[in-house]
Amino acid sequence: MRKTNRIFSVLIFIFLYIPMAVLILASFNTGKNIAIFEGFTFDQYKELFRDRDLLALLGNSLLIAILSTAIATAFGTFAAVGIHSLKPRMRKAVMTLTNIPMTNPDIVTGISLSLLFVFIGTGMLGQKQSLNFWTLLIAHITFNLPYVILNVMPKLQQMNPALQDAAMDLGCTPVKAFFKVTLHEIMPGMVAGAIMAFTMSLDDFVISYFVTGTEFVTLPVKIYSFTKKPIHPKIYAMFTLLFLLIFVLMVTMNLLQLRGDKRKQDRRIKMASRGMRVFRRAIAIICTVALICGSAFLIIRSRKDKITLNVMNWGQNIADGSDGTIDLIAAFEEAYPYIDVNYSEYASNEELYSKLSNGGLVVDLIIPSDYMIARMISEDMLLPLDFGNIPNYKNVMDTYKDQAYDPENQYSVPYTWGTVGIIYNAKYVDEADVTGWDLLWNEKYKGQILMFDNSRDAFGIAQYKLGYSVNTTDKEELQACADALSAQRPLVQQYVMDQVYAKMEEENAWIAPYYAGDAMMMMENNENLRFYLPENESFNLFIDAMCIPYCCQEKAAAELFIDFMCNPEISGANMDYICYGSPIEGATEYMDEYLAESEVIYPPAEILERGESYGFLPEDITRYVENLFLQVRLN
Repeated sequence: MRKTNRIFSVLIFIFLYIPMAVLILASFNTGKNIAIFEGFTFDQYKELFRDRDLLALLGNSLLIAILSTAIATAFGTFAAVGIHSLKPRMRKAVMTLTNIPMTNPDIVTGISLSLLFVFIGTGMLGQKQSLNFWTLLIAHITFNLPYVILNVMPKLQQMNPALQDAAMDLGCTPVKAFFKVTLHEIMPGMVAGAIMAFTMSLDDFVISYFVTGTEFVTLPVKIYSFTKKPIHPKIYAMFTLLFLLIFVLMVTMNLLQLRGDKRKQDRRIKMASRGMRVFRRAIAIICTVALICGSAFLIIRSRKDKITLNVMNWGQNIADGSDGTIDLIAAFEEAYPYIDVNYSEYASNEELYSKLSNGGLVVDLIIPSDYMIARMISEDMLLPLDFGNIPNYKNVMDTYKDQAYDPENQYSVPYTWGTVGIIYNAKYVDEADVTGWDLLWNEKYKGQILMFDNSRDAFGIAQYKLGYSVNTTDKEELQACADALSAQRPLVQQYVMDQVYAKMEEENAWIAPYYAGDAMMMMENNENLRFYLPENESFNLFIDAMCIPYCCQEKAAAELFIDFMCNPEISGANMDYICYGSPIEGATEYMDEYLAESEVIYPPAEILERGESYGFLPEDITRYVENLFLQVRLN
């Protein structure tokens, strides 16, 4: 029996730590494919330490983790002492309440804290930017407190209460007895709680995502936006270093606990003074470092010699200097040295709309899609543009002006355009089946089909398949689309958005509907992938455009950014990276010839005639479609 238990223990440890081993191995791999080890190198670590932006994000995470840990440890310790002094029944009730934040889903905690901060900051104090560094810090302290209390309470229960009484009999005041005796006895629990709080804070994504503003972002939140394209190996190096940091902390914690357990009872009081000196010095050093870092951050943020322009865009939807492309943010800041661009990302139009409508953010420039622009205009969420600050607007082709979403061209300037079709793996999919949208309903490929994880695109495909308008408001037609999607449900491996990259490139799925520019990126990473627009059927032809939201603080700077992006050379260089069509006249002259001539990016005119754009649907229809899609997903 003992041997069997050991075998199971070994298997469990292998299961837990193999992913870490793969991650560490990948950080030293010369190739980008983690499935194939091509050679050993330290290049990824060199690139990591040369990436100032990534290191700055790590610094943000460490700053929040250190500050929240120090504050939560102090308050949590005093809270634990107070709870321990309660009567048993009351203590049990309070501990139950204390444990709720740990058992409560993180997404519920994150949303509730976000609503609270917006209510207080925007509703009561009148602040436009109510989500910021301080809300993030408060949120981390909030979810760290229960972990500290949970670790300190057992030490208080194990401590002999006569020790504190003996200290007071020998002349100590209650406060002095607490610092001389009690604090020393519970120190292992405090250290364990602090280490756990630090690791939870450093790792947190879900709660941070909902309480983070535009000016201060932590590493986990930023890494979420990296998933649109395959993760760069330098991120593996970052993960490896973080794992080693946490590993060292955990080993240290266990060594401290072992050391404490081995101390003899008659040496406890004697060692208390020395232990407290060490503890106080450690806390003083941690708090000093945290305060210095925090003060430096606040000083830098409070500088008024430059304008901060807050830009929000789709994930990985601007050239950033990787893959040999131009870094457009750096180029803009070089052209306008008095402007600093604070760039953040979102994953969908709906996410952007939610962030802006909830309030609490200051954003100066956004790049939503056509139908979302129409919705925002109808809800007074966009500001009219001053085209006197956008002289390069003359370069926008007439084809992309006077669109239904902005018929008078008052609120938007086109950024990119593209199509939605089907990407498939020619190694597994029969070319005879590659015709229309029916490929997504082909039972031959059951379990190898991916589908959009958003209601508008999913219903759009069903509408094209059934011959309905993509902007229909007929509930009977919408129900028929839901029925078609329900019939497709058993064939679908997974509903995805950015996960489609890894799935298709690594051949874990064979068929997926997706955007042409993203399909082009996937095809560059897997030679077996192909893309097509359905024959004799409609498809989505979309435009993403630059707009200025109602919460903008730097409108003139935002218009300068729009003008910069309307430069043909800049737009062409940008399209080389994101692989979409440019609405700017002459941009193709500055694009890679292969991309400029690709029919995936620039389909022939006769095919584009079949394209149909999404329009703004009434609120009740939008809700109806979302509910139908939810029912499809839950089937």
